[in-house]
Amino acid sequence: MNYLIGYKDAERNFGHEDPMLTEYTYGESGFNTEKLLKVQKGDFLFFHKTIHNRRYITAYYVVEEVRLIKDIKQNRLITNKYNNPHLKKEIPQLTPSECIAFGNPIQSKVLQVPLEITPELLSKLSRPANLNPNQNLLNAISSALRTWKILNQSDIKLLLDLIEENESKGRLTNRILTSEEIFQILERDIEKFIISNPAILDANYTLEKSQHIFSDESRLDLLLRDTSNNEFIVVEIKKGPIDRNALKQIKGYIKLCKEELKSNTVKGILVGNGIAPSFEDDVNKAQKDGIIVRNYGWRFTIN
Repeated sequence: MNYLIGYKDAERNFGHEDPMLTEYTYGESGFNTEKLLKVQKGDFLFFHKTIHNRRYITAYYVVEEVRLIKDIKQNRLITNKYNNPHLKKEIPQLTPSECIAFGNPIQSKVLQVPLEITPELLSKLSRPANLNPNQNLLNAISSALRTWKILNQSDIKLLLDLIEENESKGRLTNRILTSEEIFQILERDIEKFIISNPAILDANYTLEKSQHIFSDESRLDLLLRDTSNNEFIVVEIKKGPIDRNALKQIKGYIKLCKEELKSNTVKGILVGNGIAPSFEDDVNKAQKDGIIVRNYGWRFTIN
């Protein structure tokens, strides 16, 4: 059996959150133990929770096994390795069917970019959720998913495809981010955004390659080409401000690009959150070497 399961909030679950994603475990002691005990090796468990007033799938397990806690309490290899609080209970504290699922650490995944659960997504599942029109959207979705939702193989394929597509886009889309989400933005999110929109740097730029590896094993974020003159542009992305190390790094990439790609003229673009104090002069001088700095920022809005 495959399920879509809601997180257990710490305040409602004896002070701990389940699932424990750092170790791919999920414990159950209530009426859902019968469901969990029917889950077999290779089945999927998808987990969802509320983030900033939206509901998201944030992880999935490919189940390795499900065991009764009482049967593994004496197994020190398990109890010493895993920290799930269900395993820390004494035998008298356990419910009769208290159990734990172990996700395969190779195939299970915590999503880099959570997948939002929307009415459209729910309508595509084999068992569409009935949303209460009298509730706001978050409450309606949360209510519809309060009980574990059974998933079939077509549902699993749909979710995995959507997760893959969502992660390929990154966090940065045309959607307005909350203040909390902005702090979660990573360099790879900015990289994915430029990959999808290279013209944001220049209308003539196209993507040549991402994560280009040179002979010295150094890795360049983005290699672009200017279609107007067929020249290469190396792009390095920093979440923080541009400093001397960033300038030194991109100068090295320009040199390698000229040598290994046999190109006489290579430009450089540093994308960052402004320029570090006292390095404005260095950045200005770097323009003579064909290096420019592009700053990213956030649009302010009030909903």
